[in-house]
Amino acid sequence: MSQATSQNGRQAALQQAIATIENGQFIATLTRRVAFASESQNPSASAELMTYLTDEIQPTLVKLGFECEIFANPIESCPPLLIAKRMEGESLPTLLTYGHGDVTNGQAELWQEGTHPWKLSQIGEKIYGRGTADNKGQHTINLLALESVLNAREGKLGYNIKILFEMSEEVGSKGLELFCREQKEALKADLFLASDGPRLNAQTPTIFLGSRGVCQFRLRCETGNGARHSGNWGALLPIR
Repeated sequence: MSQATSQNGRQAALQQAIATIENGQFIATLTRRVAFASESQNPSASAELMTYLTDEIQPTLVKLGFECEIFANPIESCPPLLIAKRMEGESLPTLLTYGHGDVTNGQAELWQEGTHPWKLSQIGEKIYGRGTADNKGQHTINLLALESVLNAREGKLGYNIKILFEMSEEVGSKGLELFCREQKEALKADLFLASDGPRLNAQTPTIFLGSRGVCQFRLRCETGNGARHSGNWGALLPIR
């Protein structure tokens, strides 16, 4: 493919992506997804968690040419997971990406007037609804962008893509590590790219490179020299 052809395809994809905002497709899609009360912190919402995968995510991915499979969580009674694959050639590089369809508890009684956790609403330039910022908004953007690229490139990406969806991120991704170990061949890829993290601020798109996981620990320090107010005793204190 020539540089000019590649540039034209890129511009076409960007124009189509912008069109999903201007023609209301993004808002309509996100509205539909926010309406799923997929609260992983709510023990009675297990059916809704599965339905989000079977009725919303899987049909969307199938239309984009993915082969999908829904798996039981390796930890009994925990929410399911989905692996989707779109393979264009064995010699092509493979991208693995990620999304989660579960959200925190709705807590409708705490929302400001004119908003509701399961109804997308817009006030000024901001949209409200449970999952708009974590993670339904992100994976909606990603999947619409992917559709825009496919449309602009006559149905070809030029690489393979795999998607891992989980439904228990808001309760600590229960079973995710064990599942990934069990499915390491199915999830094998050259690059992992996920959209589920903080931004520097609302106006600045942010990319973090080289994340290597988290190690949690508790540190307790017995100094033996009593309490010190940080305003008066800043910097270092001797330990004796």
